[in-house]
Amino acid sequence: MRGIYIISEGTTEEEFINSSIYDYMSREGINDVRAIKLQTSRGHKGGSMSYVRFKMNILNLLKRENDIIVTSLIDFFRLENDFPKYTEAQRIVNVVERVSFLEKEIAQDIDSSRFVPYIQLHEFEGLLFSGKSGFELFTSIPSENMTELINTVDKYPNPELINEGPTTAPSKRLLRLIPEYRKTFHGPMIALENGFDSILAKCPRFNNWIEILIKRMKA
Repeated sequence: MRGIYIISEGTTEEEFINSSIYDYMSREGINDVRAIKLQTSRGHKGGSMSYVRFKMNILNLLKRENDIIVTSLIDFFRLENDFPKYTEAQRIVNVVERVSFLEKEIAQDIDSSRFVPYIQLHEFEGLLFSGKSGFELFTSIPSENMTELINTVDKYPNPELINEGPTTAPSKRLLRLIPEYRKTFHGPMIALENGFDSILAKCPRFNNWIEILIKRMKA
């Protein structure tokens, strides 16, 4: 395979792919890693994460180029209920098993050896809690806010499990505790400061995804 194309929806994820993931894959000898923004059926960017839209993007890429692996970096909480077996997945109590179930159903539906579905549990911002140094960049926030950020890192050995509640989701915590936080700018910056190796060490689902991609590329 020549390269890896990663379907994503947001500008933050796009920047994270083009910086952190790209740099790590380059260390593994994989030099063509691209973030591909989801397109609507009319060719415009943005909109909701429907499965019709998602699948259309995947199939278009697979058809257009036959020497690439296509994968995804999408947030679980953004998915609409038209994803394969979505309603059935909601009955699975264990959230890790729930997302893995959805990934398996997506893979079976698209049915391509060059496609590796990945859904982030619960959202991209969870990865930012894999270290403390990224938050220490914000020297102007109140000390109690910094303490809560650091305590959250300590509380969750696996930051992927920080839940998706309306006030406790990773993105909501960041907005509440860092008044100047701007996702598209600060998100990739925090990730870079923490280091990609820190994300891999603390986020097992994310780490497994990266390992699968490397093995597929080197097979």
